[in-house]
This record gives sequence, structure tokens and C-alpha cells, in this order.
Amino acid sequence: MILISSLNFLYGQELNMTVMDTVLHRQVLVGYATREALQTGEFAPYYTKEYSAYRPDSVIIHELDGYIHPYTFTIVMGTWCSDSREQVPRFYKILDELVVKDGRITLIAVNRSKKAGPVDISALNIERVPTFIIYKDGKEDGRIIETPVKSLEKDLLDIIQKSQEPSQ
Repeated sequence: MILISSLNFLYGQELNMTVMDTVLHRQVLVGYATREALQTGEFAPYYTKEYSAYRPDSVIIHELDGYIHPYTFTIVMGTWCSDSREQVPRFYKILDELVVKDGRITLIAVNRSKKAGPVDISALNIERVPTFIIYKDGKEDGRIIETPVKSLEKDLLDIIQKSQEPSQ
């Protein structure tokens, strides 16, 4: 309860807000959300299944471990979206294996129009979900959009390694 109150204060918005999707006739998350919202209620079955089943490449996880700690992440997802239901739990599994604390992860849920309720995400230029935005020192270093090119962990490593290269 303290964590939710702190996050609510931090974001200044209601957390884990749901609205009725009038086409799907079910609740969807919008706005700032917590991982716990994905682990409970109607969202839990897909989250638990994907999280439990995913096995990140341990060699790549080991490589990432030396780089990951100055990074923060924004995940923009739709609880209605099959790619989000598959990729978001997998991304959390990778971050858990890297011991990335939830405080370095911002989760934003959008409706099918890519609107996040009371949260203005227009500056993020979200066209498809999920979108994983990787930041270092407040600067965006890269994105994984919708589905990974190679794998989530390999794409993440590629983004981070590219940002480590000296500027030309």
C-alpha cells in the first residue's frame, strides 16, 4: 500500500486505472500502471504464463549485466494487445534476471487509440505497442517496438552496446 501511495504521489495520477473497451467489451488498463496490475485479475493469466515460460539467453544476460545499471526504461503497452501480452512479461523477466528495480521502470498502458487516459504521452511518439524505450542519463538510447528483431535481450544488448561506442 505504501508503494502504491508513493507512486501515486510521484506520478500525480491514479495508478492502474481501467476503462471499458467498448469494442472488446472488457476492461483495459490506461495511464501509469504497476507490474502488480499485470499480475492480478484478468491480466494475470497471460502475464504469468509468458513470464514463467520465457528463458532469456544466459550468455546475453551475462553480457548485459555489465552495462545495464545506469539505464532506465519506459514500457508503453496495451493490455488488449497480443504482442504486449507476450513481450512485456518477457521484458520484465529479463530485467528481473538483471536485478533492475521496478523504480527504474515506468509502465504506461494505452487504449487501442494509443491514448493513456489522463497521461499525455504525445512526446513519446508511440505508433505501435509494446514499445520499450531505453534511457541513459535521461536521454533515449533506443527502442524495441512491437516485436524484437532478434530477441528482447539481444536487441537490448545491441542498443546498449551501440550507445557505448565513441561518437564519430
